[in-house]
Amino acid sequence: MHRTLSAIVLMLLTLATSFPLRAAVPDVTAVPVATPIPTAVVGLSGEIDDFNRDSFFKRFKSAKIDGAKTIIVEIDTWGGLVTAGLDISRFLKSQNDVHTIAYVNDRAISAGAMIAMACDEIVMKNVATIGDCAPIVRSSDGTLQALPTAERAKLQSPIAADFYESALRNHHDPLLAEAMVVTEVVVYWIENSDTGDRKFVNQADFDRLSEKGWTQVEMLGVPKPIDTADRLLTMGTDLALKIGLATGKAETVEQLAQERNFNIIETLHSGFGEAAVAWLNSGFIRMLLITVFGAAVYAALHAPGHGTAEAIAVATLGLLLGVPLLAGYATWWEILLILGGLAMIAFEIFVFPHAGLMIIAGLIMMVGGLVLTFVGGEPGGFRLLPHLPGNITSLKHGLAFVTVGMICSAFLCAWISRYLPKLPYFSRLVLADGGAAVEVPEAALPSRWPPVGSVGRAVTSLRPGGSAEFPDASGADVRIFSVVSESGFLADGSPVVVREVGGGRVVVRSTVS
Repeated sequence: MHRTLSAIVLMLLTLATSFPLRAAVPDVTAVPVATPIPTAVVGLSGEIDDFNRDSFFKRFKSAKIDGAKTIIVEIDTWGGLVTAGLDISRFLKSQNDVHTIAYVNDRAISAGAMIAMACDEIVMKNVATIGDCAPIVRSSDGTLQALPTAERAKLQSPIAADFYESALRNHHDPLLAEAMVVTEVVVYWIENSDTGDRKFVNQADFDRLSEKGWTQVEMLGVPKPIDTADRLLTMGTDLALKIGLATGKAETVEQLAQERNFNIIETLHSGFGEAAVAWLNSGFIRMLLITVFGAAVYAALHAPGHGTAEAIAVATLGLLLGVPLLAGYATWWEILLILGGLAMIAFEIFVFPHAGLMIIAGLIMMVGGLVLTFVGGEPGGFRLLPHLPGNITSLKHGLAFVTVGMICSAFLCAWISRYLPKLPYFSRLVLADGGAAVEVPEAALPSRWPPVGSVGRAVTSLRPGGSAEFPDASGADVRIFSVVSESGFLADGSPVVVREVGGGRVVVRSTVS
């Protein structure tokens, strides 16, 4: 019996080991990992102008060529030119082959809000601001300046139309978009307690629906109403998320990429060129350029022929005209106005003196042209004077900067006339006050021509610079030299005598007492 039981147990063990053991775990099907989306970050910061706009277009197109399927537009701006903002908005809304995300890094105000609304969605930094895009200015006490109804409607029309189009395209509420542009709009966020429906309504609809039991949404951090008639809709990150304007928030672009499974293939921010243009286009720097330009012109007129003052004058004028042209603040007619004023001044000084009338007219043209280069373009084409209140403010600022620059230039010219001739090297560039010429040492005379004491004749008007002719050493020929008159203006043909030769200049005075 014992042997029989042992044989049975052994046989059962053998059968048990002949089948594989199965673990009591569920059969899990492997989930494929999604391929990261190639993404590029294109920055848009600083003042929105034509130069910034064109740079943004190039970097955006470069990101598409490099294979980006999603482009994050990193925005940090107070705004800028309305025309440039409209151009960027239209450009973004035409991008149907990439997904665009506006990442508001700190602020998207005015034209920045317009650009953010044009993107497919908006994501904001944990603490950021978006909104306020009306063509208005605030007075010194912080209140809004009043505008006639018809004029305001005309100015707001292209901006409001762009916001409305963006709202419909990207599934934002049109009333919220309008409230960013139009001051008088009142926005309520209301709900029906029976159905749970929520909507944004204006004052008239709120009054009507309140009688039917609709009430304002009670939510922490949401104002009631959302926007009032005395301000433009501007909101922070939390409010933008609660009312659905923003689809998310992230402290950094990298955090956003990690949450969305984005593979950032490149980051394209504005470079040195944009920073340089923005710096050179600032009011203070342009005021300094006007100061230097005026002083350089003064030095060139009082000591022509050296080239240094002329080169400085040309360089500063090039910056005064070229930088606003690149940024979109200057047009060709404004540049022609400035150059025409310069031409009139030069004609008065060097060709046909006429009691200073052309100088006055030329100065008015120059000042007017320079002031207008501080004012940006407006929707609707050419206008001699600005209509947008923001541009009117820019006109006032431009007039102040140009005026202060010219006053500083006058003081600098007076300083040059008084002190610069006493300094080494510079004494060769500028005449001393009162025409006090420095006699050339007798030992140095043989190497200089014409020698001191030579008598000649002015072949152009001396204002005080010009040209005069003198006989050569043999007396058989006549040479023409660039000279400077210490007697002030001398007419063409006036007899002159050489008073000083040195430092590359010839100083003469009239022989007529």
